[in-house]
Amino acid sequence: MKKLYLILTAIFLLCLSCNNVTAQVPYKASVGGVLPSLFAGGPSSKFFFKEHIAFQADILLKTVLTAGRDADINKPIFAVYIDLEANLNIVYQNKFKEKEYSEYFWLIGGGVSYGYDFAGFVGGGKRGGKIGVNTIFGIEIVNKATPVSFQIDFRPGYGMLFTFNNSWVDATFLSHKSPWSHFDWMIGFTLRYTFKKK
Repeated sequence: MKKLYLILTAIFLLCLSCNNVTAQVPYKASVGGVLPSLFAGGPSSKFFFKEHIAFQADILLKTVLTAGRDADINKPIFAVYIDLEANLNIVYQNKFKEKEYSEYFWLIGGGVSYGYDFAGFVGGGKRGGKIGVNTIFGIEIVNKATPVSFQIDFRPGYGMLFTFNNSWVDATFLSHKSPWSHFDWMIGFTLRYTFKKK
């Protein structure tokens, strides 16, 4: 976790020093958080390193509601697990509307997630890791008068939970052989403080 923090800090400082962003970019960098909800919550940052292109990094405590085939009863069933993950995305962002006090941007992109699942904590004691890939698309609203932005996005993807000793993965209402592949997703509501370009 310390290495990830150092990498994200280095990227943040590098992006703050970038001077090649253009007028189409709403700001150089932003920091804030994914507002706690049923889906996820945690710190968030975004850095523009090229016109329309940004790097977004989130550290999330996330609840995943999904489905799978239970290995014990061999039937499809809903599953719930909680994980702590780093979700890293590259996004393309473009303005589609402007009003007196705000600018509206649509965004699309994709990324990866790495983390530690708390499936064992809520469902039986077999904790382990998580890896995944996801797409991301949504809208960001940037306030012109204040250094604030609000983003709402949907992130559908593919995730794999695994236990370190290859025993079964236990999530609430479900157990499955390790690794367990599943539909991974979230909806994010993110509020950030923006560092405007000069």
